[in-house]
Amino acid sequence: MPQEVRGVVAHGKGKPVSLETIVVPDPGPGEAVVRVQACGVCHTDLHYREGGINDEFPFLLGHEAAGVVETVGEGVAEVAPGDFVILNWRAVDGTCRACRRGEPWYCFSTHNAERRMTLASGEELTPALGIGAFVEKTLVHAGQCTKVNPAVKPEVAGLLGCGVMAGIGARSTRAGSAAATRSP
Repeated sequence: MPQEVRGVVAHGKGKPVSLETIVVPDPGPGEAVVRVQACGVCHTDLHYREGGINDEFPFLLGHEAAGVVETVGEGVAEVAPGDFVILNWRAVDGTCRACRRGEPWYCFSTHNAERRMTLASGEELTPALGIGAFVEKTLVHAGQCTKVNPAVKPEVAGLLGCGVMAGIGARSTRAGSAAATRSP
């Protein structure tokens, strides 16, 4: 049975965000509903609100999150209700050329939930980075859930889903670029 929760929505470019009633459908095959325990505020959410990512308003903001799996859809084996998870931007398919090469970060066929969360009016939402975690509960592809030790504080674990990975990526890319441009 669909659930009504509260979430932060951006309705248009540069417009103020608002707290809205969100309808979260039951998870379909390969999907999970996660009760969000913590969600960081990332600059990417501002880019969504400003129309810098795309113009698929309204957006359900938030993506740097951790929470507990509440329910799963048919065929989900990697997570179960009660699992403490961080949320990832995309679920890799595991079968494309990049995944078979051991480079899932280049996956050609990533997944997000197929069912859509909506406003109470029925208007479909676009979840930021396929997550939309500025909400009490969110619907994601089960592959976007990564189990972590439940002893970790949610506000710390959630940072792994974006801030830590983006920081490490930026640092390693910068370090690699600097090394490549140095003269012998």
